[in-house]
Amino acid sequence: MKQLIMIGVAALLLGCTSVKKDEFVIKGHIGSYPKDILICAYEHNGNFVLDTIRVKNGKLSYRKQLQEPIVANLVSRDPNTSYIAQKNGIIPGESVMMFMEPGTVLEIDMDNHRWPELTWKGGTRNNDLMKLYARTLPLKREAFEVLKQIYKEGISEEEEKALSEKRMNLLNQAKEETHMFVRSNPASYAAMYLLGGLYNNMELDEYVAVFESFDPELLATSLGREMREKIDIALRTEVGGTAPEFEKKDMNGQMVKLSDYRGKYVLLDFWGSWCSPCRASHPHLREIEAKYAPEGLVVINIASENGKDARETWIKAVKEDKMTWTQILNNEGWEQCDVVKQFAITAFPTKVLIGPDGKILVRTVGESEPIDQKLQEVYGK
Repeated sequence: MKQLIMIGVAALLLGCTSVKKDEFVIKGHIGSYPKDILICAYEHNGNFVLDTIRVKNGKLSYRKQLQEPIVANLVSRDPNTSYIAQKNGIIPGESVMMFMEPGTVLEIDMDNHRWPELTWKGGTRNNDLMKLYARTLPLKREAFEVLKQIYKEGISEEEEKALSEKRMNLLNQAKEETHMFVRSNPASYAAMYLLGGLYNNMELDEYVAVFESFDPELLATSLGREMREKIDIALRTEVGGTAPEFEKKDMNGQMVKLSDYRGKYVLLDFWGSWCSPCRASHPHLREIEAKYAPEGLVVINIASENGKDARETWIKAVKEDKMTWTQILNNEGWEQCDVVKQFAITAFPTKVLIGPDGKILVRTVGESEPIDQKLQEVYGK
């Protein structure tokens, strides 16, 4: 009898995956999946990392040494399930966010034909996420299937409209599920993290109320402190608040100081060359500048760029968009002065109109109509 028990224990041990305290492990099963197409994407020490998750005989295999938890995304590179190829590039499908925690094994079970649907277990944070994913990932998979139908050749305008409406309904259902999950789980780190991604989908007072509802232990974490700081900045830079001072060099090396424009109306445009809506808004911004600059309006563009060639990319975009007024690259000297952070910018394009007394009059994401209305009111044309 003892011998049988020892054999059973040994079998259990052999079936377990050992993990070190400073190691994160992914294992599990994947069906109908080409080799080495599942990617783990994350940012670490300022670098964007793409790790391949190995697949052999339908088994997942991945190990990573970590000193602290990291937020990562599972990304599929299978052209049949994860993106739509177009002449001008690709339309990416869904990725699946996860927490890479040292000392944790994440066991995943999935079928590539139903990406991004999956199930997993491993670690409190990921287990919490799975409660949400059980509801949202099927909706997102269906929405992506609808998107593929939209991009098929030969569909009528009426069919495209109906499919687009169906897709938006599915995505809105997934968004509502996320809102409900965040509100209903005040003891969940995963829920608090997801709240950060809802900043631009909620009124600030509602966002603050939900944040304050989380357990004190969570609010005291580094994530909680970081979110608190963003909230404090956002509250200071809401309409009616005083615009924070900044001092940065422009494209020509001249120092630009916001307080130097006291007594004038100042329009700040936060953008990036990579941001299609930003670029699409610039023809109208040229019209605004041409119409109101002679009346005293000061327009300042503040760009955020990526990569080693950020400055070259920025200059090229400024020239392409024919913007001849003051241009600032936030990347340059951001350690001393990060204007994007000072104004709590979390989405692009964001436009901020500041009055002669330094007070913020309008703050808008995406749309320009509130800016247009205020400028017409101020200048009478």
